[in-house]
Amino acid sequence: MLPLKIENLAVTFPGLAAPVLEIKDLEIAAGSHVALTGGSGSGKSTLINIISGLERILKGRVQWGDQNLADLSEGKRDRWRAANIGLVMQDFHLFPGLSALENILLPARLARVADATLVARARTLFETVGLKRHEQHIETMSRGEMQRVAIARALLRKPGVIVADEPTASLDLESGEAVGDLLLSVAADAGSTLIVASHDQRLVDRLGRRLSLNSGRIVGDVSTTGIAA
Repeated sequence: MLPLKIENLAVTFPGLAAPVLEIKDLEIAAGSHVALTGGSGSGKSTLINIISGLERILKGRVQWGDQNLADLSEGKRDRWRAANIGLVMQDFHLFPGLSALENILLPARLARVADATLVARARTLFETVGLKRHEQHIETMSRGEMQRVAIARALLRKPGVIVADEPTASLDLESGEAVGDLLLSVAADAGSTLIVASHDQRLVDRLGRRLSLNSGRIVGDVSTTGIAA
């Protein structure tokens, strides 16, 4: 479990006068379940990229536990993210031609950490997310099944943080609800901090805290029970 603290963060892009994301102070407690909401261009995706270490931080602090991501080079951010962040994306980023189990294990194999223990964990996670056929190729799966594979892959190395970017956006109602159930369940079981960017109000309402963004600023911060967070 990792807490997050952001201080004096400003993300700017060339040619734009104002920062696309500006956060003076934000804290998220370890083990929290937080929704990020806002329209297109609100800054949700930029914030996801920043807290996941996908983008370089030029101004401000983004600190997970004792680690300030602004202090890390790109290579060190990549290694830190692989060890600490489980990413679940809208487009899955799975590889056709590989089986579901091979997709779950691929990042660990590329990092040369896929030992027998991780292989056994991958098989266990396969069942945890409700799938049955280890050797089924990704291209033969439904989108709901693909998202389950992506969630299992994100959990493989027992991350302290799960970050999901529109995890239900491309799914039908039934599959979206099942994926929402799964994310909440696995995060609660592991005690992981869960941060979800979503337009899915049903999913947002089930998370403990909602941060609303507009034009790169946090304009709302409430709990789902109506108590200010």
